[in-house]
Amino acid sequence: MSLTEFLTLMTQGLYFLIALLTVADYLRYRDRARLDIALSFGAFAAIVLFQRVNQLTSLQSRWLSLLGTLIFVAHPYLLLRVVKHFRPVGVWTHRLALVGLIASSIFLLIFISTTSLPPLLTVVIIVYFVSLEGYAVVAFVHGALTTSGVTRWRFRLAAAGSGLLAALILFAGLNVIFPALRDLSALLSQLFAILSGLCYFLSFSPPRLLSQASQLFELHRFLRETRGQSTAEHVSNVLDNLRLAATRGTGGVAAAVALWDDTDRLRLQTPAEHPKLSYPSDLSTSEGVIGRAWRKRRPTFALTPADFGPVEAQLTATVNARTLYVVPIATAERMWGLLLVFRQAYSLFTTDDINLLVLFSEHSASLLDYAALLKEQHRLIGQLSQRTAELEAANKELEAFAYSVSHDLRAPLRAMDGFSLALLEDYTGRLDAEGQDYLRRVRAATRTMAQLIDDLLELSRVTRAEMRRDAVDLGPLAQSIAAELQTMQPERQMEVIIADGLNTQGDPRLLRVVLENLLSNAWKFTGQQPQARIAFGLAEQNGQTAYFVRDNGAGFDMAYADKLFGVFQRLHRADEFPGTGVGLATVQRIIHRHGGRVWAEGAVGQGATFYFTLP
Repeated sequence: MSLTEFLTLMTQGLYFLIALLTVADYLRYRDRARLDIALSFGAFAAIVLFQRVNQLTSLQSRWLSLLGTLIFVAHPYLLLRVVKHFRPVGVWTHRLALVGLIASSIFLLIFISTTSLPPLLTVVIIVYFVSLEGYAVVAFVHGALTTSGVTRWRFRLAAAGSGLLAALILFAGLNVIFPALRDLSALLSQLFAILSGLCYFLSFSPPRLLSQASQLFELHRFLRETRGQSTAEHVSNVLDNLRLAATRGTGGVAAAVALWDDTDRLRLQTPAEHPKLSYPSDLSTSEGVIGRAWRKRRPTFALTPADFGPVEAQLTATVNARTLYVVPIATAERMWGLLLVFRQAYSLFTTDDINLLVLFSEHSASLLDYAALLKEQHRLIGQLSQRTAELEAANKELEAFAYSVSHDLRAPLRAMDGFSLALLEDYTGRLDAEGQDYLRRVRAATRTMAQLIDDLLELSRVTRAEMRRDAVDLGPLAQSIAAELQTMQPERQMEVIIADGLNTQGDPRLLRVVLENLLSNAWKFTGQQPQARIAFGLAEQNGQTAYFVRDNGAGFDMAYADKLFGVFQRLHRADEFPGTGVGLATVQRIIHRHGGRVWAEGAVGQGATFYFTLP
């Protein structure tokens, strides 16, 4: 097989493939534009079939060759019919094209018996063919200039295909008029034929991967335009960019957005550049193209005015459009609204237009979700700021109350205690034993009240105090506290075991308060044990490392464990073990401020273990 035969076979196969794909596209969608595209390239497939029949049967049928030539001459006119779908074609242009087709066909039929046409008639047919192909080139170029994305490069390739086909005819005509250029023109004609077929293939039946790559490029451009917008104008900017990108990407005359508002109504947002594009009431979600897109949450389109409902007809008339795309602006979680794109003419590449609009709409819906999250975040931050202010005011009131407790309540207590002591000292002889006992009880009660006030103030301070996190070794803290306790009661026999390596992160002052309360409690509740024992160390609890303070003292009933850490909650009588019931509440608040937790285990008469964690 020679190179020329190979190129011829490739060209025939390419045009035959284009014909099959465009026919399949028409059978899938069944609209007038796809029918004209299928007829335009089906003509090439018929020519290829006639040529192969002649070759396989070894019969050089003049009528088959003539039929193939007539079909080939009809291609420019069929291509002009394709152009009419996306750009208006003048009446005289259409009439001249039809006259040229009829005249060319008549000339071919008249001179069927001759081996060649007269040069003048050949020039007439070439002028007809090249003129219409050139007109199609101009139309495709104009279509490319008014669109973007996949549609733009498909128009460009269609223009290149028609231009190369026109050049092929020119060189074929030169071959007839100037026989000396036969070899050169034959080679160039073969080259232009395969290049034209390739351009037509990529334009009218491109591989899906190529279309997706171009869509991603346009989406990247859209992403750049929507980046870095202020939060305050985020929603309006997203919708404006969506409309502009949709108009630019499809060659539309206008685009608008209908949003689902807080009153559960679909309302059209009038674009600033088209103030007349408005609708006085809610858009119907139950009828027409708009209703179908809303109910099914799928893109829909109306390619002719006959497909419009009353709403669509009124809107398209406002911008003098004849085609409408409706694409949902939605994510999996929320339906925001619809994107409406208006075109003055039919699009040859409706599927690509819709796919591009879906990409724009899905990304815009994600941005709207993000804007809604930001709005909710700002609302929550506002609530948090308000509650923080309220908490600060409450803290100030608490500080004022603490000051009042510290100063105003202590004075009456000191007076009660002082006068009670004066009575005992100065009037002992006048008071009987019962009266003296009453005064001692008054003094004991005032001291208890003073201690209770001190404990409450300490609880308030540890709750409000600013935390300062540092590395802390709890071992030396516990040893110093145990030494102080032993100094206060040197007569007690106490075994205190403190583990090594009790390192953590926290506020040293507050953690000392925790250990003082826990160790003091252990010291207190082991007071009736002849061989008291207190241990402080680390243990694994439910897969988590916890610090513990364990004693072999009085213990407690686990049925009441939930009351241990409440303010003023006591599980033992005051005459058995003195205290105010505030210490463990202080421990819990400090541990919670550190992000840990505290709990206790014990049994009556068998001691208790208090655990706490520090992150």
